Amino acid sequence: MITRLLLFLSAAAAFGMGPLAGRLGPVVGSAALVLLGVALALTASGTTSALAATAGALGAFASGVLLTVSPAVAGAALVALCYAERTVRVRTPSARAVHVGIALVAGALAGAVTDHYLAAGLTVRVVVVIVAAVLVALPLLVEADDPLAHALGEIADEVGQPASSLLVEGADLCRAVDASMLDRPTAQQARKTWRALLRLAQARARLAQTHRIALPVVADREDKPAGDDGGEVAEPQGTSTSPRGHGDAVLKRLDEKIAAHVAALARMYTAADEVKAAEASLDDQAMRSVETSGECLEEMSKAIVEEV
Repeated sequence: MITRLLLFLSAAAAFGMGPLAGRLGPVVGSAALVLLGVALALTASGTTSALAATAGALGAFASGVLLTVSPAVAGAALVALCYAERTVRVRTPSARAVHVGIALVAGALAGAVTDHYLAAGLTVRVVVVIVAAVLVALPLLVEADDPLAHALGEIADEVGQPASSLLVEGADLCRAVDASMLDRPTAQQARKTWRALLRLAQARARLAQTHRIALPVVADREDKPAGDDGGEVAEPQGTSTSPRGHGDAVLKRLDEKIAAHVAALARMYTAADEVKAAEASLDDQAMRSVETSGECLEEMSKAIVEEV
């Protein structure tokens, strides 16, 4: 709810103040457009993503360039680019195409209507800006993947087993759980655990990529060159003779930590769901009241029949 409210406010600011930014001068006006575009992109994404911020800045630049040509095209470019990060998280190609189409149409309508009533009175301008903000929020009707679940799923495609399966389980769990089941302190700990899981997954992906690149080079250099007497050059004391073994141990440690985080989160959400279900099963006061009322009515009915 808070994210959607911020999106509404940032969209209203972008289409309400954006067309007037040219009056602030080339430097201040351009900076204001970029700030409005980045704010709109971050609220549309719902996460502090570098991709969202970059796309928002590009959208602001494109909108500023195209505004003198066509306000509708400028609005379409701004909204479509501000939703770029969210578009990436839409899971199916058909839904992704619909998401892009809605963003383009909504942005074009918002840009056209705000430009048409640019010289209108204050009351009309406020109404127009509200309509534009509602139009900008229309792409939210297309469901997108959770940012954390999407990140875990992307990393799962880059790492080997068993980390890949564990991360897929974590992503599915993140999509399925209802965070409102948790109280505030537990929810804070859950968010910290999710962030820790993401950091572990990113470390696992980086290490796996490093091993794919570096270990073949290390393995080639393990073939010791021959000395002047035909013997092998002695390896300095204390030097590890099995870098692959050490790397595998680190990977195993990361896999164990990832498994522990996923298991802990699954156990917590399962327990919270069970508590909510148990509380619902205890709330039978209304049912008992209805049963009592039914029994009273049955007695009254029997008494009436006996009198008759």
